[in-house]
Amino acid sequence: MKQIVVVKVGGAPLDNPQYLDQLAIYLQNIRDKGHQIVLVHGGGKEISKIHEVYGLPFIKKAGLRVTPPESMALVSMVLCGLVNKRLVSHMNRFNLKAVGLSGVDFHMMKSDLLNEREYGRVGGPPRVITTPLCQLLKENHLIVLAPVCAGPDGAPVNVNADVSAQAVAIALEAKRLDFVTDVQAVKTQEGPRQQLQSAEVPKLIEDEIVQGGMIPKLTSGIAALEGGVSHVRVGNISSLTHNTATEVTLS
Repeated sequence: MKQIVVVKVGGAPLDNPQYLDQLAIYLQNIRDKGHQIVLVHGGGKEISKIHEVYGLPFIKKAGLRVTPPESMALVSMVLCGLVNKRLVSHMNRFNLKAVGLSGVDFHMMKSDLLNEREYGRVGGPPRVITTPLCQLLKENHLIVLAPVCAGPDGAPVNVNADVSAQAVAIALEAKRLDFVTDVQAVKTQEGPRQQLQSAEVPKLIEDEIVQGGMIPKLTSGIAALEGGVSHVRVGNISSLTHNTATEVTLS
């Protein structure tokens, strides 16, 4: 049986055709090594832009995007529509047999609301039903997965893409989880790190050496390792390709 690699990608470059070319080549290299791939994507920049267009406020609490019902409609539109189909279309130019899904499809990713009063339609780590994913992987599809999941009422909820990637990797018993970022590696006071142990991470966060979007990547990566994923890496496409990215390991 082929081993599974889960790749999480997000951020500003997702609207850059040249970047998407590089991403497709990177994914093709993974497939050429005999692996099956699930690509989990974010789309925060696009979500912020569309909130500006519609004149809706953009609020974050404790690093989470507050998502009232009117915002949830825009989040679904951007993640499941604009970004997902852009990625699927571009990957298929490279004959990757990409198919676009979200966690709502088949209700295969179900998530409980964290705190509806505080955060609106924001969910925690989803429970993943793997049957649809396994069938598509068996048919050699590249699964492009938007992190919009089914809430307790069946309606969509917004789940952090790093957390979604963690849950998918654990459920599929993936060999590896790669977090694709815009930096070569995780940077500490010692500079870029090729190896980072889980025990170091809380102090790096406390001292604000690791900040912003890197925090959920590391915490989700550690959770994935604790859940049985063999390898977790963080870096850009170049460093991931040339094995100079950060490998996160359990202490």
